[in-house]
Amino acid sequence: MDIKQEEIILRLKNLFLIPFYVLSAVYFVLYQPFLHYPEETFSAAFFKVLPILALIGFVRLNAGDEDIIHNPIPKSDFHKFTILGLLFSSIGDACLIARETMFIPGMLFFSIAQAWYMYALGPGNKGSRLESIFYLGGTGTFLFLECSIDGIFMKFLVLIYTGLIFTVGWRAASRFEREQSYPAFLGFAGILLFTFSDFLIAINKWKFYIPFTEFLVMITYYGGQLGIALGTLKH
Repeated sequence: MDIKQEEIILRLKNLFLIPFYVLSAVYFVLYQPFLHYPEETFSAAFFKVLPILALIGFVRLNAGDEDIIHNPIPKSDFHKFTILGLLFSSIGDACLIARETMFIPGMLFFSIAQAWYMYALGPGNKGSRLESIFYLGGTGTFLFLECSIDGIFMKFLVLIYTGLIFTVGWRAASRFEREQSYPAFLGFAGILLFTFSDFLIAINKWKFYIPFTEFLVMITYYGGQLGIALGTLKH
């Protein structure tokens, strides 16, 4: 499949994405993550999760079901589980406003989100080269971080989360390999951005300081969730 830039841009121009773009811009203008970390306030958490809630609405509207008002839950497991992944991500994101005191709850909610994304994507291609690549990548990532993490419990959480997110990456890659479609490509790209966002958080927390971390994390995180949401579009 040849990936054409104009086809990607066409999907990014979907009118139902306007609330996501507007709310993302509002968050960046109000809390300026390029300059500093947002204040640990309820309002900061509220505005931080609004773009993800907009993506939940986008996925629901594009699920293809009729009479959304009387049937708010989509019939498709793919859309249903993706919405649950977005929902738990938003809760985890709100927790991470309090970077120190709520880091572990945030990780737990994001782990649940990754589990829902994993269920949404279904099984990957067992025994494929992709499976080996992603599991080697996950193992290498954990070993790279593990020596800098204090405490057995935190190491265990990082191990579980790393395993989950790299499994989601493998399943997203397998979906693209099977379908060769733009939604599958965008979903895979979204998972890669999400993984990179989390990697930046881990490096900054346990390895070394990265300038403009919060800005880079939020750009890649919002971009990743956008890709995941676009991955639910019909062909």
